[in-house]
Amino acid sequence: MTEYLIMCRSLTHAQRSARLLERRGIIVAVTKAPQGLSSRGCTYALSLKRKLEEAVRILKKENMLLGKVYANNNGAYAEVLT
Repeated sequence: MTEYLIMCRSLTHAQRSARLLERRGIIVAVTKAPQGLSSRGCTYALSLKRKLEEAVRILKKENMLLGKVYANNNGAYAEVLT
């Protein structure tokens, strides 16, 4: 199953985004982003396996989608157009 990462600008932003999505019934986990996906140092991401389109729509509506979205297929990350 494909894992999706929604990049966040900080741990606080990731936690707030996760709470927003979980209140809407979308299960996510806050995780440190893999090295190479961000030009900055420590970056956090939301990890989810389903309902990507709905999660992106909710985050955009609330002006919380500030980073890129990646799909992880067997360890290879590719940016997903949203």
